[in-house]
Formats: sequence, structure tokens, C-alpha cells
Amino acid sequence: MNKYIAILLLAFSGSATAADYNCIVNKKLTSGKTYTAQEIAKWQFAVKIEERGNKAFVSRCSYSSIENKITCDQYEADKIVFDEHVKIIKFYYFRGQFDVQVFADLSFIENNGRGGISFGNCKIVSP
Repeated sequence: MNKYIAILLLAFSGSATAADYNCIVNKKLTSGKTYTAQEIAKWQFAVKIEERGNKAFVSRCSYSSIENKITCDQYEADKIVFDEHVKIIKFYYFRGQFDVQVFADLSFIENNGRGGISFGNCKIVSP
């Protein structure tokens, strides 16, 4: 079994887990724009996921030119779904119409709820 699938199965099995994921965006699209590699590098888009038992917190992060650092907006997931058939975990934040899906190979898709979609890869930063 692929080691990432094993990690995801363990992390998403519904037991009391604590895991953090750092998901770096490498492709970003909106309804009217595809971000260039230079823009992605400049804005340093990322998604962070913190699992704490049956709760999860999802953060959208990017570089703030006003604050001259990376800043994050954090949301508590309203719903967490693990699809046993395709080994995908989905985190939903309904008020912001925002969701993140993490696949067994640790790739991810972020739907920001306002016409933007980001793709990239996650790393487990604390199991």
C-alpha cells in the first residue's frame, strides 16, 4: 500500500487524530484569469489544515504587501467527509462557500467559493 494512502487512512479514520498539513498552491485560476508562475511565487498562496479529533481548521494564506508577510484567514470546517471509495477527504466551510479536497497522493484542490480554484500538493507537517 502506498505510504501516503496509509497515512491518509490513519489520519482520516475518524479516530482522535491531530495532524497538520501545509498545502502549497502551484496553479490558480479564477473565472477571468489564470495566474502566472511569477504571480504564484509573489503571492505565495497556500492552504493549511489542522485536524484535531473530529474538528478541523482550514486556513487560506497568501503574502500581504501591506503587512509585508504571509497572513492567513482561519475557518473551522463545518463538515468533514472522507470518501472510502476514492480516498479523498473534503473540508467544507459553508458560510464562506469554501472547500478543500485532499487526495490520497496528497494533492489538493481548493474552491474559494468566489469563482477561484487552486491546485497543489500538501505535506504533512505534524502527524
